[in-house]
Amino acid sequence: MGKLSGIRVVDLTVFLPGPMMTVMMADQGAEVIKIETADGDPSRTMEPFEAGQSVWFRNLNRGKKSIVLDLKSEDGKARLWQLIDSADVFIEGFRPGVMKRLGFDYQTVSARNPAIIYCSISAFGQEGALAHHP
Repeated sequence: MGKLSGIRVVDLTVFLPGPMMTVMMADQGAEVIKIETADGDPSRTMEPFEAGQSVWFRNLNRGKKSIVLDLKSEDGKARLWQLIDSADVFIEGFRPGVMKRLGFDYQTVSARNPAIIYCSISAFGQEGALAHHP
């Protein structure tokens, strides 16, 4: 059992920083639930491939449970709220403002689950001239 055994993480990140952080959490025993769109994490299609699977995807997402949710649908939002209700950590990697538009910004999530740790990762920070640059 790892040091993070019993910790539940809801992971809404793609590319490198978020997935790297959450794979380390999974390696330490956290239950990491990765939320993907119907198209899947973009790293699923990144070369190189081994045994029909992207090496990038495998290395950044080992030990995680993937769930496909459409966060623009009511069903997808309801399912995400169910996961948030039992989560210890919520990590998102969208551009600033996206989570508020979807209804899952820090204020809304923490009002529903006051003990949750909420982490926002963006390429150029949450404020400033480049904040909305992907």
